[in-house]
Amino acid sequence: MSSPEQQSSSKSQAVAFIPSMFLGIFGADRFYLGYTGLGVLKLITCGGVCVWALIDFVLIGIGAMKDAQGLPLSRGPVVGKPVKSQTATFLLAWLLGPFGADRFYLGDTGLAILKLITCGGFSIWSLIDLILTGMGDRRDKNGNSLRYG
Repeated sequence: MSSPEQQSSSKSQAVAFIPSMFLGIFGADRFYLGYTGLGVLKLITCGGVCVWALIDFVLIGIGAMKDAQGLPLSRGPVVGKPVKSQTATFLLAWLLGPFGADRFYLGDTGLAILKLITCGGFSIWSLIDLILTGMGDRRDKNGNSLRYG
């Protein structure tokens, strides 16, 4: 029998992140995670006047959200030896993505410079990097998964 720390939810971080990003003010992410009551509350308060929606967006994006049973959300299989932090990568992609800060952090210097001089690929590249990071699908320069924390 495995310990609760080794178990993960049947709910996916990738699937939870998309409704959080686009429908968070309606509680779609909370409904998906099994928090029906909180989903309704989030719906009738418009995501806590967007504050609650923003907090959930960040918690799911950094990999800290748990499902209604208290289990961490599942991610794809770990690739390589995770060294770089998903939390740091997500926050850099969200706050400084157009400047390539997340790419510099992950060791992709050439792509970071290109992202910097194109203002995040006219923000499209920045949005894609933010979504991939929030879904838990980003890798560092060497192809390693990102670690929690």
